[in-house]
Amino acid sequence: MRARSLLVIVVAVAAVLLLVGRTATALIVDHAWFEAMGAPSLFWEQVIDTLLLQGGAWIAGSLFAFANLHAVRRTILAVAVPSRVANIELTAMIPGRRLLSGTIVLALIVGAILAIPLTNWEDLALVRHGVPFGEIEGIFDRDLGHYVYWLPFEETMYLWALVSIVSLTAMVLVLYALTRSLRLEGRRLAASNHVRRHLSVLGALVLLLLAWSYRLDGFDLLLQGSGPDGLFLHVDHRVTLRMDSVLSYGSAIAALIILRTGWAGQLRAAFVTLTVVLVAAVGLRHAVPAVLARGETLGDPSRRDRDYIAARALYSRRAFDVDGMRIVGADTSVRAPLPAPTSTLARRAALWDASTLPAGLGESEPVAASARTARAAVTEKQFVDVAGLGWELVDDQLTALRVRRPIATSESWRLSLVNVAAPVLRDSSITVPGRTDDRDLWPLVGPGVQGARILDADTATEVPGALLDSRQARIAHAWAMRDLALLDADSLAGVPLLVSHRDVRDRVRRLMPVFEQSEQLYPVRSEGQVYWVLHLYSASDRYPLSQRWQIDGGVYTYFKRAATAIVDASTGRVRVVPVARPDPVARTWMTRLPRLFTPVSALPPALVAALPPASESALAQLRTFARYGARSEGDVVRHLPDSALAGGVPAPVMLDQAGTPQLSWSVALLDEAEGIAGVATVTGGADQVTWWSPSVAPSIRWPVALDRLRAFDDSLLGPAADSSRRELRVRRGRVSSISTSRGVLLVQPVQITRANGRVVVSRVAITDGTAVGVGGTLAAALTMLGETVVGSVPAGSADRRDDVERIEGDAARWYERMRQAMKQGNWSAFGAAFDSLGRVLGRPPQ
Repeated sequence: MRARSLLVIVVAVAAVLLLVGRTATALIVDHAWFEAMGAPSLFWEQVIDTLLLQGGAWIAGSLFAFANLHAVRRTILAVAVPSRVANIELTAMIPGRRLLSGTIVLALIVGAILAIPLTNWEDLALVRHGVPFGEIEGIFDRDLGHYVYWLPFEETMYLWALVSIVSLTAMVLVLYALTRSLRLEGRRLAASNHVRRHLSVLGALVLLLLAWSYRLDGFDLLLQGSGPDGLFLHVDHRVTLRMDSVLSYGSAIAALIILRTGWAGQLRAAFVTLTVVLVAAVGLRHAVPAVLARGETLGDPSRRDRDYIAARALYSRRAFDVDGMRIVGADTSVRAPLPAPTSTLARRAALWDASTLPAGLGESEPVAASARTARAAVTEKQFVDVAGLGWELVDDQLTALRVRRPIATSESWRLSLVNVAAPVLRDSSITVPGRTDDRDLWPLVGPGVQGARILDADTATEVPGALLDSRQARIAHAWAMRDLALLDADSLAGVPLLVSHRDVRDRVRRLMPVFEQSEQLYPVRSEGQVYWVLHLYSASDRYPLSQRWQIDGGVYTYFKRAATAIVDASTGRVRVVPVARPDPVARTWMTRLPRLFTPVSALPPALVAALPPASESALAQLRTFARYGARSEGDVVRHLPDSALAGGVPAPVMLDQAGTPQLSWSVALLDEAEGIAGVATVTGGADQVTWWSPSVAPSIRWPVALDRLRAFDDSLLGPAADSSRRELRVRRGRVSSISTSRGVLLVQPVQITRANGRVVVSRVAITDGTAVGVGGTLAAALTMLGETVVGSVPAGSADRRDDVERIEGDAARWYERMRQAMKQGNWSAFGAAFDSLGRVLGRPPQ
């Protein structure tokens, strides 16, 4: 018996030592990493908040578990353990002191298990250090920071308390059933007085949880009211909130009654009390507001909700930074990079966006491909895109930057450039940055990069990492990372430097855990180096009285751009650039951890100019602006065109900001009459703002403009001239709205899919609402409109053979249409086909 007990003690002590050792070494490794990244204060913030959160939960959970387990222990008079010595059977009684020790140990274990899920230390950090919003909502008279900071933390505590009480209640019931203190006698459930009183206490705690839930329901009502789209209404304010308050206090009083009646054995009174609480919950919380909302008891239904609709508009504009938009011509604080000159538009406007570019490069499934084409497609599919597209000017032409990695081979990553202003695309590989002998290992930090890498600190002077120059450091890292090879790290490099957390998103998330990251990761080239760019957003689904928008898979009532994270792919260095007007959440992190942020003035100007637009916050901003208008203009209803954002943001345009290229994309907003109310342009670079260019009357009607664009290429959808051309598939691209020196121009590329599965732009149609230009390129279409184009956009990615093939095919198609129309005697169709043939041959009708 003693040997068995000794073995159990040895195993337990060894397990505790291993757990403590792993925790201690993990803390050492994390401290070394945060120290290398220049954020030791963030490490201590995480440690302190985790200790407060999980440590407090462990203590509270252990005390609650001990109170319940000790109550069960009191019903156990003795525990007999049978044993055998030779042929003699003995019965050993476990001492009460040992039972008490077992109860304490079990309570500590239960408390630890309950504390494990509480890993959201960031919520506690915001509660402790959150900068107030300085705005008071008028319902509960709370600062808006109460909803963004405190409410998520309180809901976490409520959920933890609910899980703790329910799990301990289930454990207590099982233990009482095992000890026969709770049993079935016929059809009756029998329990001792001790068990009844214990369960009465637990029942009272459940009712207190119910009272707590009604308190939270009151705050949640401001987030999701009973009106359309979650609008907080007059009935919610005057009736439902009061019902929540009544039910909260009533449930707390009912908890005291249950405790008193259950303790005294008055089960009928306890049952009646519980029934009243449940009936009141249904009647007061749901039935009464529904009845009063239908009549005129609360006022005229057509007028009583006007103030609440106005409040929704006001809070939504604040939550999504509509006031941060700038109006072209009205905002003189910053020079607008608008309008785009038509003379350079053909070279700086993309005919391809992120959703259509792969098909243009022949990376979609080939149709009737030859064996050679199929082998090329298989080879190409061995590489996948790891990030979104970067955009830059190469030879004054808008070009997309692609970064691809091998799927299952050990080949190096690939960088390539694609001229997106050309009708036919071609991928041109470029050299990855770094020394020649290191290019196979590029990037050091990138999307999806796993594992750690050991470098020599003497040569990698700009790489942040943990030094393994001592035996203690190597042992700690080997233990924490479970990699014995780290023990011999000093044999791999003179001064070993360990680079871990090499995935871009993971690295940024560890430094900026309170922000949401952009869905797209953008590669940016500047001065021969490649950087990864992530936009960071202050986001919350607890901001009150605001519109709810779905953004990147999440639903938010508050979403603002907070900063931009720039990660050097070759060194792993992270620089976080805050916005010019940070919101309270961003100011909280900047105040608490100022060393993590870099002013925009400290970055190279070329890198700042190459930053892409923050599309997620801009889309939320535009949707809010379209529905609720701006504060300066009141409620002006607008809407986005159908399918305007299908496939992501529109194709980009490179603008000019005081001689510096600035990436942008734009989209039109329509008024109630389907006219173009204006064009919103989202810019990148240093400003990162949304410009609103209102239309000058009379506005262009969107349906009419689309009909004019389609009238010039409808015949492309007709029957082909021969069997080889029947395999072509024609698709109209998305219509882009661009604010130019001529006004608003609508551009629509027409794409055809060749027999080998490759997509090319066959035509580009452009209109200003009155005149229409069509050509093989955007330059040709602008020239047809009478605009002067600087230079020309060559097919670039296509050779002369592609041009000749396209022109011959188009000419044959129109000629065949002319012959069919002449046979049918349809001279209108003959004339339209004749004019189209002239455009193909470069002789448009006069």
